[in-house]
Amino acid sequence: MSPIRLADLAYAIEAVVEERFSGRAFWVVAETSDIKNYPDRNYCFLTLVDRDSSSPGGRDTVAKLEAAIWRKNYGIIRAFEQATGVAFARNISLLLQVTVGFHAVYGMRLEIHQIDHSYTLGNLERERQAILDTLVRDHADLVWQEGGAYVTANQLLPRPSVWQRIALIAAPGSDGWRDFRHELTNNLFGYQYQIDEYLTQIQGQGADRAICTQLDRIRESTVAYDAVVIVRGGGSQLDFGSFDTLRVGLAVAGFPVPVLTGIGHERNVSIADMLCHQSVKTPTKAAAFLIDHNRQFEEQCLRLFGRLIEASRQSIQHSRQRLTAETERFRFVTNDFLKQKQLDLVEKSVTLKHLDPSNVLRRGYAIIQRDGRIITKTSALAIGDSVQIQLADGITDATIR
Repeated sequence: MSPIRLADLAYAIEAVVEERFSGRAFWVVAETSDIKNYPDRNYCFLTLVDRDSSSPGGRDTVAKLEAAIWRKNYGIIRAFEQATGVAFARNISLLLQVTVGFHAVYGMRLEIHQIDHSYTLGNLERERQAILDTLVRDHADLVWQEGGAYVTANQLLPRPSVWQRIALIAAPGSDGWRDFRHELTNNLFGYQYQIDEYLTQIQGQGADRAICTQLDRIRESTVAYDAVVIVRGGGSQLDFGSFDTLRVGLAVAGFPVPVLTGIGHERNVSIADMLCHQSVKTPTKAAAFLIDHNRQFEEQCLRLFGRLIEASRQSIQHSRQRLTAETERFRFVTNDFLKQKQLDLVEKSVTLKHLDPSNVLRRGYAIIQRDGRIITKTSALAIGDSVQIQLADGITDATIR
């Protein structure tokens, strides 16, 4: 049997997995292990294991697969922790929705799309889930699901290169309002922001209606805001009710300007957090998010400027080297040409010397002339003709006999 490349075998496995599992999702019960979480990059790697409960101690591993939660689904970790109050860590038994994938380099890996919270702590999120289901069912143009994660029209709005003009929704004089403004105004990079305040009640009875009223005001202002930021600082977990209503969820999901939330949650992820453009934990971090985004743009510009300078330097250096090379080549070609012409002149000079009549006469030849004309054939002469014979040392007369 002829051997095959490892890559060919890997591609064959990949094709089989793609054919068998593509487009199919599975709910599996597994235990987490070896978690490598990267919150700053919005992805997480972990190992899922299945234990044999009948084995001594019930800890024998009977199955193990690598898994990942990618950026588009990364919010499920936060949602799990906030909904259950349980840290997403190793040795937790979870009910997960996964799809199967195989990569020729990275091997077999499950992609986690959902975590069933009710499997862990019952139906804590039944009411919230009903609201989300209603949004997906009745407002599919604004809220839908992809790979187990909720996607909204607001999340897909393009971000400006630089955040500059901000509409701030906060409670007047609140810690969240104060922390956000302080962080944004006193940033280390000296960035300037224009903040228009839309102050209102943001927690308690009727707060959801008040928040939506301010969103309506922002929409009707016709001001070209780069972002709407909703902040709240401190308070009980029960005070998140205003961010978990159908009214606020619908308003945030369909808002035409990116909505950022920093509502000071420690455990729960609200519906507003799930459906907005970007969610962070605190008002301070909301400001930091805006600053970091602008800093990234500045650093990108600086990198491009540096690349431009380096490219210009390299171009000049390359051109200089090329000019030097061409100059040397021209000098070489010119010298070679002149030498060749000099040799040609020497050869022609020698030839001319050989053809000089005086040199020819010295070798024993003679020139016969009649009446000043050179005679080259005997047929041109007749008996009695007077001719002149030129030799190397002079001319003498003769008569043809």
